[in-house]
Amino acid sequence: MVHHLIVFITTTKMGQDIVYQWIEDGVNEVVSTTPTPDINIETSGFADLTLGRATISSYHAGKAVILTRNQDNTTAIGNVYIYAPNTINQVSFEIRSTNTNDNGTVYWQIVE
Repeated sequence: MVHHLIVFITTTKMGQDIVYQWIEDGVNEVVSTTPTPDINIETSGFADLTLGRATISSYHAGKAVILTRNQDNTTAIGNVYIYAPNTINQVSFEIRSTNTNDNGTVYWQIVE
């Protein structure tokens, strides 16, 4: 009875996940390729508002977001929220402040 071991190798190169099947030493065969997003896949971070706005590029845009103020020395602090009309699913979302002079820092976290 002969047993065959099948080995697959996955790597990311040039914006694609590539799966290879190992044939023998030095010989691999491409089994599949899948494009990977070239935008930010982070699920949290800090945003510095400029005139009360900041746009976040994220593959997870369109999902629920928690916003928290960083209590820095900003004097023009407003209430922050996600401006839904500017959300593009899997591309970006916009954080806005109720004060257009707000240049503070906001922590954002995407939840699923």
